Amino acid sequence: MVEVTQDWVRAAVAQNQQIPAPAGPGHYDDAGAVLRGLGLIQLDPLTRVSTAQRLTSLTRLPRSARAEDVDAAIWPAGPDSPAEPVSFEAFTKVACVFPLEDWPLLQLRRRTVWETTGSKLDPGIAEQIREVVAQGSRGVQVGTIEAALGSARTTGWNWSEIKQAAELMVRTGDLVITARDGVVRLFDLPERALPSSLREAEHLPADELRAGLARRASRALTVMTVGDFAHHYHLSRADAACGIELAGLVPVQVQGWRETAYCLPELLDSAADGLAETDSRGLGPVQQARLIGPFDPLLRDRRRALRIFGFDYTFEAYVPKAKRVYGHYVMGVLSGERLIGRVDLWRKDGELVINRIFPESGVPRRSVEARTKAAAATLARQLGVGLRLPE
Repeated sequence: MVEVTQDWVRAAVAQNQQIPAPAGPGHYDDAGAVLRGLGLIQLDPLTRVSTAQRLTSLTRLPRSARAEDVDAAIWPAGPDSPAEPVSFEAFTKVACVFPLEDWPLLQLRRRTVWETTGSKLDPGIAEQIREVVAQGSRGVQVGTIEAALGSARTTGWNWSEIKQAAELMVRTGDLVITARDGVVRLFDLPERALPSSLREAEHLPADELRAGLARRASRALTVMTVGDFAHHYHLSRADAACGIELAGLVPVQVQGWRETAYCLPELLDSAADGLAETDSRGLGPVQQARLIGPFDPLLRDRRRALRIFGFDYTFEAYVPKAKRVYGHYVMGVLSGERLIGRVDLWRKDGELVINRIFPESGVPRRSVEARTKAAAATLARQLGVGLRLPE
């Protein structure tokens, strides 16, 4: 078994984020390309700074990218658009958006949902929902379904029986969401919204799907344990371990890790022994720093972030104010191959407001503050707002 250091893993994971140089064009042209590279982007409706999909995408896009272009690139197939879909929305444990071509790979997850909770779905209601959805040319809003079936309307988290059924049908694959009308999701029929080749591929043998999903996860996570893979797609450890074995991934022993890790064979042949532009502390140039959102792939698995970056992150938006350690909406600060600090900020009255900056232990405050301000200035330009620095 190949043995690698934690520094090697951290550098490889950071390098795989494809953070563009300040003046460079970047590896990704738009948010759709970012999605294909990452494999999934977690969704979250909080907009204290911006939505989760916008923050995740903007971090990896050139400075010329603008927030308002992100959603159009992920969901180009709106109700009045001739464009073909590039993504679909589904769930791991939480809501995420996935590249359209990965539809077959999530068949095992859909099958598990059907076997565990599919019996809760009333066949009669499901058929009525499908009939309403079929009447819309590019999918329909859940409110349209509720109105057509004489249901109570959903308000906030008080879901109607119809919405509960429609959401379960998305989880089982009986309905699919590939487009939005503004911010509102459109429920559609898989046989209409998805290419026939993708629907045929979902019938591949289970082991082939497990292996394909493991290879997809390894490209996104770079170096992963069975637990990392299982968390990423909300799989059982048995399915995750089986997929890794079948995918032909290389086992590696990371110094200090209890669990064996795995990666694609070509990673070990690459020069992932450090980023090209870092100083002796692993920090990158000031202007290259980027802010990392709470639901970014680098942070969404909190235990993995701690193991790889030594970054102990807790999302405190739902923690009582008096008990918060850092703030309501805190983003990480990525510089080179390290998460060097965190910043509490929010977007208000046309400005991105920095409340407080918190350096990580051992990183000079001046270095963290300079990189945080540079990263916040980049994000502010992408959001189309001004920047207010702490007093």
